[in-house]
Amino acid sequence: MHSKSAKQTTPTLPSLGTDTYLLDTDDSTTGPLQTIVLDHLLMNDGMAYWVDTAGHARTDTLARIAPSTRLLRRIQVARGFTAYQHAALLDRVTEQMTPETALVVAPAIDMMYRDDDSYGVDPAELLRAAVETLTNRCREYDIPLVVTCRRRDAVSAPIARHADETIRCETTQFGPRFIGNDFETLVYPLGDGFVQTTLAFWEHVLARRTTVTSPNQPEVTVRGSN
Repeated sequence: MHSKSAKQTTPTLPSLGTDTYLLDTDDSTTGPLQTIVLDHLLMNDGMAYWVDTAGHARTDTLARIAPSTRLLRRIQVARGFTAYQHAALLDRVTEQMTPETALVVAPAIDMMYRDDDSYGVDPAELLRAAVETLTNRCREYDIPLVVTCRRRDAVSAPIARHADETIRCETTQFGPRFIGNDFETLVYPLGDGFVQTTLAFWEHVLARRTTVTSPNQPEVTVRGSN
């Protein structure tokens, strides 16, 4: 899917299939990961598992751009503060997911594995094993997996190798633009002659996206954690 004009009435975002996606963003763009996650939940039933680091799953950010608080109840968030904790959470998600799981999210997945003080265990090897187990299970169940990396280097290289597609979100003079293998979306004016790269932009995009969701889509209210 490609966006041919910035004047189209319904903003488009990358549609997630059943692959492993590496989302690559620049530091000046805020909100693309949260927007992709919420957009996928708007269009699909099921639970999202989010293994968080570095505060990507902040409730104020998600609540700001989510078109409905019901959407947030479908996201279960767990946070790891060490490499061991993070790897254990990735394994736990692997055990808990089912074919009905909508999405798995792991931002800054390499962040906790850059500390040399790992008590004799190679943190890079710990990361490689956890990522391999997670990606294999997601492929087994046809569940999309979205990850981001803090840095692109030798530590994060195995993550890039497991990714089926890299989605780039870059800031242009007109606003954010997503670029993938078969997707490029142009930005959308807010009606005042300017385009924002802040949360207000993503709030606007998701608000417009709710108009294309089915009015008969069943409400899912499984338990969640913010």
